[in-house]
Amino acid sequence: MKQRRTVQKRLSEIIEYLDVTRARLLDSVSRVNPAFAEIRPGDKAWSVAEILTHLALVEAGVAKLVARSVLWGKEKGVGPETSEESVLSSLDGSPIAEPARPMTAPERVVPPHDCRMSEALRSLASSRRALTDAFLEGDGMDLSVITRPHVILGELNLYQWGVFIGKHEARHTRQIERTLHELTEGAAESAPIF
Repeated sequence: MKQRRTVQKRLSEIIEYLDVTRARLLDSVSRVNPAFAEIRPGDKAWSVAEILTHLALVEAGVAKLVARSVLWGKEKGVGPETSEESVLSSLDGSPIAEPARPMTAPERVVPPHDCRMSEALRSLASSRRALTDAFLEGDGMDLSVITRPHVILGELNLYQWGVFIGKHEARHTRQIERTLHELTEGAAESAPIF
């Protein structure tokens, strides 16, 4: 029988938060009619499959950043985590959760136009494994002292990078719900009336 690993409190909080936001996302997507998943509601709007692909691209990039940063921290002898203070509210009020205006994704995380729902879901599962593994490599280290710049938010410590992923995913879950509403509303309006 495999013994369950004990993870330090702050890191455990991040992983649980990411699990909750992912469950909400997958719940929203589970209700997607496959006929709508790859349709854009407008010329400049992304389809559900494109949104999911974007999320996977962002998360995979953050997973690499966390992995490199944890390795750097080990090489530099970053000390152990001593705090149990929550980090989840550290990005409250940031433009990532609720932007005041539409945001433009950097080119490297813009999804291709031919995204397929099944591939997007596989990519999301893969990026989540990579991110979780990267964080777990840093278990026991004080990840609050390792910082890396975010293009919009400035310097974030590694815990905050985890919070960023959760907030980013929650925002796009709301976008998926709006997209589905627009598509189903448009489909209902174009349906013939007998």
